[in-house]
Parts: sequence; C-alpha cells; structure tokens
Amino acid sequence: MSDTKARPNSKVAGTGDVIGGVYGDVTIAGAGRVGGDIDAITFKVAGTADVQGKLTASTASVSGNATFDSDVNAGNMAVSGTAEVHGALKAHLLKVAGSAKIDGRLDAQRVEIRGTTRIGGDVQAEVFDAQGVFSVGGLLNAGTISIRLYGGCDAHDIGGERIEVALGKTWPFLPFFGERNLTADTIEGDVVILESTRAKVVRGGDVRIGEGCEIDLVEYSGTYAGAAGVKASRKVESGATSA
Repeated sequence: MSDTKARPNSKVAGTGDVIGGVYGDVTIAGAGRVGGDIDAITFKVAGTADVQGKLTASTASVSGNATFDSDVNAGNMAVSGTAEVHGALKAHLLKVAGSAKIDGRLDAQRVEIRGTTRIGGDVQAEVFDAQGVFSVGGLLNAGTISIRLYGGCDAHDIGGERIEVALGKTWPFLPFFGERNLTADTIEGDVVILESTRAKVVRGGDVRIGEGCEIDLVEYSGTYAGAAGVKASRKVESGATSA
C-alpha cells in the first residue's frame, strides 16, 4: 500500500459512487457503487454496496449488504450482514456472523463461522472454527478444524492435523431446524474425532467415532474407538492408506 498521508477518505451517506483508486477510509452507509479496483486502509459497508472491481484493504467489514464482483484481499474481514464475493477471498482473519457466499477459493490464517457461509472452491487455513452452517465445494484443509453443528454442513473432502466434529449445545428457548450433521466424501487427519458425520472414508492416526455417524470405511494407524455406524474398519501401517 502507498503512503497513508496521500490517501483521501470517501463516504457515501445517501446514494453515490466511489471511483476506483487508493483511499484511507471508505464508508458506505447508504447505497454506493464502487466503479473499479479499490485499495483502502479500511472499507466499511453499513448500507448497500456494489464493488465492481477488486478490493484490497487492511480491514473490511460488512454490516449491511455488499456484493464484490471480483477478488477480495483483506487483512481482517468481518461479515455481520450479507456479503457475496464473485471471486476468491484472501484474508488473515475472516469472521462471519451473518451470511457470506464466496464463489472462488478461500485462503486465510483463521476462519470463524458463527452464521452461514458457502464457498464454491477450496478452503486453506491454519484454523477453521465453525459454530454455524457452511458448505465447501472443494477441499477444506486446515491445521486445526473444530466444528460444532447447528445445522447441515458439508465439504467435498476434509483434511487437517486435528479434526473434531460435535453437536452444538442446544437450549429449550433456542430450537434448531433441519438435520444437524456434517457430510463429506473423505476425512483425513492425524487426530479425527467425529459425531453426527456422514462420510465414505475416514483416515487417521488416532480415530474416534461417536454417535450419529454413518461411515463406510475407517482406516487408522494408531488407536481406534467406537464402531457405531461404521460399516468396515482396518488398521494400516503409518502413512500407508489405500487410495
């Protein structure tokens, strides 16, 4: 980013346009259109925004409704409203408490989902912490994956060092609708602990299968506990799992 002293600020309070360029703070509190690529220190949407180019920002937040027609590259991004990204998203930290839809891939150090998130491509992260509803069209890969199920979640494949899936806590005054489960073709990790999960193959070093699971095959090289809902299991040498 260029020198912050040369960066003007831009604010849309009613209806207006922001031309593409380099900015300090960009705030859209009304209905705004960004006509081109934008590079900002902070980018805030409290109203409605249509960003027609790429967004690069140190901090981005959406508490209203925002559509990004291209890629988003942010240091920290928080979505408490609704955001659609018709491209890829890259961030150090992504927090979703509202609704987010990403057509491309997601790359982040840390992902925190407390709302609803749909990703069309792969997800690559160091930490993936989900206590909401998500869908990943490709591979979900992270060092640590922690999922608390409050609705239906799915990914094509899941890989990581430690993967833990459990039902989220419920209270009488907070009902949940629909099935609360995770669905994936394959799940592979060093440590895999699962509840309410449907998968064709689960591979791991130490594997624990809890209640509500439907697994076709479990392959493990360390320890294995729980056979509920598992059609077949076998121990393999470390690093020697079948295709």
